[in-house]
Amino acid sequence: MTVQAIPATSNDPHSRTSAAALTSGRLYLALGLICAGVGLVSVALGPDNYWDLRFYHLYAPWGYLHDRFLYDIGPAQEEGFLNPIADFLLYGLISSPLNESPRLVAFIMGAVHGINAAIAFAIAIQVIRVQGTAERWTLAGIACLMGASGAGFISLLGGCSNDLTAALFVLGSLYGLLKAADQEHQRGVRLAFAAAGLAGGLGIGLKYLAVIYAPGLAVVALLVAIRKKSISGLFGYGVAAAFAFLVVAGPHMYTLWKDFGSPTFPYLNQIFQSPYFEPEAIVEDRFIARDFWQAIAYPFYWTKVTRYVVVELPFRDWRGAIAYIAMAAGVAAFVLGRLRGDRQGESAPTKDFRLVCIFVVVSYFAWALSFGYYRYAMPLEMLTGVVTMGGLAWLLPDARLRIASALLVLAIAGASTVYLDWGRRKYDDRYIDVRVPPLPTNAVVFLATGAPVSYFIPFAEPKAMYVGIENNYLQLSQNNLLASEVKRVMRTPGRPKFALNVNKLDREEWNKLLAQFDLELSPSPCEPIRSNLEVDQLSLCRLVER
Repeated sequence: MTVQAIPATSNDPHSRTSAAALTSGRLYLALGLICAGVGLVSVALGPDNYWDLRFYHLYAPWGYLHDRFLYDIGPAQEEGFLNPIADFLLYGLISSPLNESPRLVAFIMGAVHGINAAIAFAIAIQVIRVQGTAERWTLAGIACLMGASGAGFISLLGGCSNDLTAALFVLGSLYGLLKAADQEHQRGVRLAFAAAGLAGGLGIGLKYLAVIYAPGLAVVALLVAIRKKSISGLFGYGVAAAFAFLVVAGPHMYTLWKDFGSPTFPYLNQIFQSPYFEPEAIVEDRFIARDFWQAIAYPFYWTKVTRYVVVELPFRDWRGAIAYIAMAAGVAAFVLGRLRGDRQGESAPTKDFRLVCIFVVVSYFAWALSFGYYRYAMPLEMLTGVVTMGGLAWLLPDARLRIASALLVLAIAGASTVYLDWGRRKYDDRYIDVRVPPLPTNAVVFLATGAPVSYFIPFAEPKAMYVGIENNYLQLSQNNLLASEVKRVMRTPGRPKFALNVNKLDREEWNKLLAQFDLELSPSPCEPIRSNLEVDQLSLCRLVER
């Protein structure tokens, strides 16, 4: 990783090389400090207790590694079939002795997510080219802080959702393309294209929803390839992206194909027609912009505290609107300058800033018109600072005025933010601590709930069978193969059967459901599951034949 060197006063090539090496060394140090600082913020915020952690992020990697797709029947509901590779980091940490050091786990998770902030800083250094080195680094630092203090980033920091994990590869791909645009030799261009492609493919493979950033990255890659006259670089970008995607997603997709006849099961089943699920699309369209005009104005919707506009929870964040205005004003200032004949040349305050703006605009509309869910917009939130600082660089000619304005914008953004609360908890002896009553090795446990409960399974009897019924994708009224298998298992005598109960036991409701299969709750008391993730109280209740 290199950046533009500080202009040397000497014409000695050795002097210029030393200056470049010094600048590069400072950048590496800054990036490391950023990651470490974000890790400490993660520790201060506390351990994750997000709904999705209890819903599927613990079961999914365990189930995949233990080949449970056809042994269990969807206890983590439809999300339990998503690619779990990104979950391996947290799963590996809590499966190791580090689980006994919960603050260390929080630091590691936060530091990894902090790579987003480090890349945002590197992008800012790359595109903000004001003359003074101190001003350039100051504006880049403010850009980094603005993105890394957003309502989305802070709320997800150190957590399980993988939005920040995928985002760091998306941002890495954009940074690689900016480096390709800055290369002088074709070999460097091709290498930068390949690195950018690898990052983009990894991001999409780890979280398929990151595909919404593919159009923006593709447009930037095409523009850079045209400028550098490098068709081979563009081809290398595509090949590297496809290769990286197949490395992280291919094994999982093959497993789903082998087990269910669909590489994306249960999603896109209107296309693949797996007999294990209904031939219908699973669509998340709650937050998609109603029309093009709402999409244009979306960033201004969350300048006041809102719920169920782009996310379920209340929040407020002015960063999107600030970046929107700064970009528009900066572009207007650039265009007016060109119309006046001011080409600026080497004194231009930015370099390839327009590529960042193009990526942001294309990706924003891809996001707003496909999902519109704020969690999926993390790469865009991380770039709000870069876009704002770039706009200020074009708007304000005076260095002191630029820095003062940048600090004011950062203060306003920070003071106005109402952060999302996905769920945190206090530290105790373990990062994850789940204690399940003993079960017979041949037991069957029925989970008749849409609540997030599958987290207990990796800590329960591994030879037992866990069957999801009446949840967010599988109903007893369905006629697909999974529903038929649920009914067969419930009717098969001989195996000890249990029901997972959530909160207060409603015997009448349970027995009404179980009567269809000549089962009922045992009169013996249910045994509680103890956990430091506990929001709902879980218990295991024995079933008996009627």
